[in-house]
Amino acid sequence: MTLQSDHSHPTASQALARLTIEEKIALLSGASSWQTVGYPDRGINPMTLSDGPHGIGWGASGDQTGTPQAPTAVCFPTASALSCSWDTALARTQGAALATEARRTGVEVVLGPGMNIKRTPLGGRNFEYFSEDPYLSGRLAAAVIAGTESGGVGTSVKHFAVNNQEYDRFTISAEVDERALREIYLRGFEIAVTEGRPATVMAAYNAVNGIPCTENHRLMTEILRDEWGFDGVVVSDWGAVSDQVAALKAGIDLEMPSSNGVGAAAIRDALRSGELSEADIDRAAARIIELSSRFAARDRPDPVASSEAELVELARTVAQQSIVLLRNERDTLPLARTSTVALIGEFAQKPRFQGGGSSGVNVASYATARDEIGRFLSPEQVRYARGYDSEQVNQSLLDEAVTAASEADVALLFVGLTEMTESEGYDRETLSLPASHLALIDAVCAVSPRTVVILHKGSVIDMATWHEKVDAILDLNLGGQQVAAATLDIVFGEVNPSGRTSETVPLRLEDTPAYVDYPGAQRSVHYRESIWVGYRYYDRRKMPVAYPFGHGLSYTEFEYSDPRATVHGNENVTVEVAVRNVGERDGFEVVQVYVHDDISTVPRPERELRGFSKVWVPAGETITIRVELDRRDFAFWDEHRNHWAIESGTFTIEIGHSSRDIRASVSVELAGDTHSVEIVDRRTPMGHFLGDPEFAAMVTRFMAASPLLGGGAEIPPEAQRIVTEVINGMPLEKLRIVSAGAFSNDDIDEVLARLAR
Repeated sequence: MTLQSDHSHPTASQALARLTIEEKIALLSGASSWQTVGYPDRGINPMTLSDGPHGIGWGASGDQTGTPQAPTAVCFPTASALSCSWDTALARTQGAALATEARRTGVEVVLGPGMNIKRTPLGGRNFEYFSEDPYLSGRLAAAVIAGTESGGVGTSVKHFAVNNQEYDRFTISAEVDERALREIYLRGFEIAVTEGRPATVMAAYNAVNGIPCTENHRLMTEILRDEWGFDGVVVSDWGAVSDQVAALKAGIDLEMPSSNGVGAAAIRDALRSGELSEADIDRAAARIIELSSRFAARDRPDPVASSEAELVELARTVAQQSIVLLRNERDTLPLARTSTVALIGEFAQKPRFQGGGSSGVNVASYATARDEIGRFLSPEQVRYARGYDSEQVNQSLLDEAVTAASEADVALLFVGLTEMTESEGYDRETLSLPASHLALIDAVCAVSPRTVVILHKGSVIDMATWHEKVDAILDLNLGGQQVAAATLDIVFGEVNPSGRTSETVPLRLEDTPAYVDYPGAQRSVHYRESIWVGYRYYDRRKMPVAYPFGHGLSYTEFEYSDPRATVHGNENVTVEVAVRNVGERDGFEVVQVYVHDDISTVPRPERELRGFSKVWVPAGETITIRVELDRRDFAFWDEHRNHWAIESGTFTIEIGHSSRDIRASVSVELAGDTHSVEIVDRRTPMGHFLGDPEFAAMVTRFMAASPLLGGGAEIPPEAQRIVTEVINGMPLEKLRIVSAGAFSNDDIDEVLARLAR
């Protein structure tokens, strides 16, 4: 976080010099639940931090958490919805709108975006996170960060790191191997930090490999600061710090909220004992002063004015671009305006558009399907039935719904998950919809000529029992306060749907990668699935799924042609493909670029998302799409050497409409970093070296002379393979033993030195 100094504000070092040691220590803990300590007379203003991944939350109300005193604000689509837009420009625009709302409500730092990986669909807070894929998560998070901070408001990327469940979130330790940590659970954060440059990063409650995140020097300092170059403030999640001295030493700058003097007392004691130095305190205090100088200056330029009406309209636009049309049999959608329609389900008049917990936004108003349908149909064309009033079946309401559906040409069923089944603080117990919603779908499908299911939920659900009964499915993914208006825009064809799934929809919970190991026990959860998360897992196992990652239908069709890939001198790659709209409607297409390593000495996924582009293509026209890949897009984490590595060889670049709808492909040859990442030492199997002609000839002579391996006798064909495999699998050092002295230690070292090169 580099500041532009001027004469009106002291630099951090100047301001720091004016503070006593007690005042500097006080800066390191919150002043209250949502405010930081400030010394305005010395140019250090306090800051207000507020939850706000998709709208300004309770922090703007001071300490009155969860009370009616919280200000009203616009609720934009949650990350679970925004991610389905696959649109970084749109994400940046939503971020800028969040800044406008924050400035209006007196908030200096918005606590978001949330971007933990959706390891299991049972995660209660999945609606606050983007995806199962770190690249998609990182790119969208970086865009939100850039948009928000361009409006003069800081962001807080959270929850760093490996915070993938609500169950035991305060005490659980995520036990994860280094390759999965780097490729899956840290990669999105790395992109967000290096591309988005957030003002703050929030440390999670949980531990990683036995060390609490707030005390994890490797995560908070060695990786975040030293490797990625982060120079902002690291803030704790609320109440996550147990030992402020250990946290400060690990790299936590700001403990939130106020610890009522407990943390300050511990720091004073550590300072007296020599466990901490004043330099340790100054380092963290200076970062907090810089944060205040950047975002709490009272003479900041005013942001670009946006009216509430403009912000509400933006929320609708984002929802439109994020809704996913999963299924559309018999071209049921869009609906003709001559139809009679049954609106069924309580969500039609009281939509669920955000998740439960700290991210909640107090809205002044919200759109409903019952109101919005009047833009398209006359009152005589519409029937309404509540359908349910809880998660339990209400037979009377069910009967009313059946009557309404039987009197209409099409039934729009508004169903999904309730706040009681999906919220911060606890995980889901099942992928199933509530019993009342399932009964409603069954009953309506039995009488309705056509049925459209409209889903309100923040993560995937089980559709197995009803999927084939319905004609169309729209997935809203908790799309903010205007999602009902956006939904009917799509239902009646005002908007061509363009959302794509940001997580795989499995056929059943038992198919999911973490099923066996979630939620853990004895305060540990083992990530034994390693890198095989989401589509990487399903593709590796060739498993059928309900809907693949990146899936989404449109009211038009696209064809791909002429794929090209150009390798530049630094081994970055430019990918191009022509996309033609062969339908009759203009529309957006989301071009997805995946990479596959054709030959690798370590297990790698069948494909990994490495680029995407959402582009508007008018009907009948062709647009050439260009996506840039850098070297890291071809790399994996080499656990033995502890760095990113690219093995030389052929890589196939797949270009698709989804992870399982590949429309074009092209191959490139890369020199990479190494021919192989095989561990080369005395324990390396001899088969690794047989590609070297001199060594292969030597082994052949050895086999011919060795009594243990035939000693020149003719070996039966059925035994030849056994002998060959024995030799290939034998550690190099074993040559000394089985050769009866023909190979000495020096001989082996000489061979190893030559071949290791």
